[in-house]
Amino acid sequence: MNLKLKLSAMALCTAAAVLSFDALACSTIIVGKDASKTGEILVGHNEDNGGRILTAQFWVPPATHQKGEMIEYEPGKAKIPQVEKTFGFYWSQTFDPTGASFSDGFVNENGVVIVSNACTGIYDDDRQALKEGGIGYGIRRLMAERAASARDAINIAIDLLGRYGYFADGRTYTVADAKEAWQIAIHQGNTWVARRVKDNEVVYIPNNFMMDKVDATDTENVIVAPGMIERAIKNGRYTPKTPGVYNDFNYRVAVQPPERRAADYNQSRNSIAWEKILGVRITDPEKFPYSVESTKKFGVEDLKDILRSHEKEIGADPGWYHYKALGLCRPTTHESVVYQLRADPLLTAGWRTLSRPCETPYVPFYPLAKPAKDAAFLDWQTATAEHFKGKPEHFGWSADWPVWTFVHASNTFDYQRDQLKENSKFIAGLEKHWTAAQPEVERRAAELLKVSHEKAAEFLHDYNAASFFEAAAKVSAHTAKAAPHKIAILADSIDPKSTQTVDVVLYSDKTLDAAKVDLSRTYAGVGRASIGTKGLLSHLAKPVKSEVRDVDGDGLKDLVVSFEQKALSVYTLPGAVFDLYLYTFDAAKNRVSAMDAVLIETEGYKGAQKRTEGADV
Repeated sequence: MNLKLKLSAMALCTAAAVLSFDALACSTIIVGKDASKTGEILVGHNEDNGGRILTAQFWVPPATHQKGEMIEYEPGKAKIPQVEKTFGFYWSQTFDPTGASFSDGFVNENGVVIVSNACTGIYDDDRQALKEGGIGYGIRRLMAERAASARDAINIAIDLLGRYGYFADGRTYTVADAKEAWQIAIHQGNTWVARRVKDNEVVYIPNNFMMDKVDATDTENVIVAPGMIERAIKNGRYTPKTPGVYNDFNYRVAVQPPERRAADYNQSRNSIAWEKILGVRITDPEKFPYSVESTKKFGVEDLKDILRSHEKEIGADPGWYHYKALGLCRPTTHESVVYQLRADPLLTAGWRTLSRPCETPYVPFYPLAKPAKDAAFLDWQTATAEHFKGKPEHFGWSADWPVWTFVHASNTFDYQRDQLKENSKFIAGLEKHWTAAQPEVERRAAELLKVSHEKAAEFLHDYNAASFFEAAAKVSAHTAKAAPHKIAILADSIDPKSTQTVDVVLYSDKTLDAAKVDLSRTYAGVGRASIGTKGLLSHLAKPVKSEVRDVDGDGLKDLVVSFEQKALSVYTLPGAVFDLYLYTFDAAKNRVSAMDAVLIETEGYKGAQKRTEGADV
């Protein structure tokens, strides 16, 4: 299988993605317009999912639907009547081999932004019956299709919950437009609280319910599910200070055990985020605020900084940098985004990373101007149809999809962490360049809007595509310079059940004597992005044997290392072409990593002949 990369002046590719294991999910920051440096509502979000995940971006056009049309997103769940007309929307898909009910992000043509955080671990005695199997994925997708505003999105969610009930443990959805931001914290069944974020507030939430400021008497800004407070009183989880006056309801205490707030994967990032926001370190999980009325102003760069944050212990292990990573940026972070919400939805600006934000740049884009075509590898119709039944071959590494470039960069620097500071300088330079250009881009777009909405949209779409490909080209060149060495897996496919070995060649070059690498610290297998939080470099394949010989006839002695196929296939997906890495140290104790791609066999299929040529990454 010839997997040579083909680079153009503006497009290129390489790297890794991810199979669902221990996803410890997301972080969300909301900045009200009065707490914002720009006077705009800001929403920042890290999407975290463990395993072989692909993140693609689509534009789904508005549509007219036939009367009687029914929607069934997930097998066995509620079938929902479709409305006559649906809005167009930008869709950031979390494409998972087993289907992802709760991860996709949206911005619809009315400027409504939708992201979410898992909030699992509720009280078992508080679970409720569902109707027709309940609803899950449909909540976010139907808000995107139907909402004319953030408040309208909340009403849509409330209606769906009343009709069907929520089948998952819990989740907090953030919906925002240029005028206001709302959160609806949903507990399994038809239990929820919706609350408007005040204009002077800053909110941060990890993966647990954080909403504690619930004044149910404030009917303009708070909506409470019928019967929920009465049930909490009956269960002994809420006692109002004044009987019959529910202005001090603590939702998170009423619906979720305290150990969820104290769990290390929530406690750590909560502490880190609030120290960045408040300048004070909080360690008591019961004292973390849901929101603060901030006198400090926050901008896009502040949100990027918070979303890139780690705990102090990161990097202590000799393997990957994100060996533990319980901060906001973690092994399972596959994309990060910051939105600036504008009165004209077309001008709503986004900054999005295509892998971990500490290792890849935030690339500017305008979601309603449609993403670059190559930001997706399927059309939106196929992606929708395949969302809960993705074919294994869809999850293979491809030289033709530029998003792999960013994942490869992240995988490379996560191992070659001695180059992280230099990589951060490179990223900062790129982002500074885009930030400086943004005012002129928006001035030009505003001028075109006076003439034609269509012309302004075309201009911003071209900018989206140019920024995407510029980022891909520069990240590719930067990564190639940082990791110039080559490997080749000498097989067209490997058998994940076989104890037989497969040879991997590390080629010597002008700066590397492959014969002198440290075999005692050599591993091979998937990239860091392809496994969950608990994966370690030491879980990967170790050398079974090795020999030194000139494989490619260039006069330099190369290293041929044999690995057990079963061990080399750990964390892979049969039926997909996988990007596999060799990790080692050279004679000067510098970290060395290189990647090649190979098919992981399915039952009954064997690859063709051995190969001597690696992926040109």
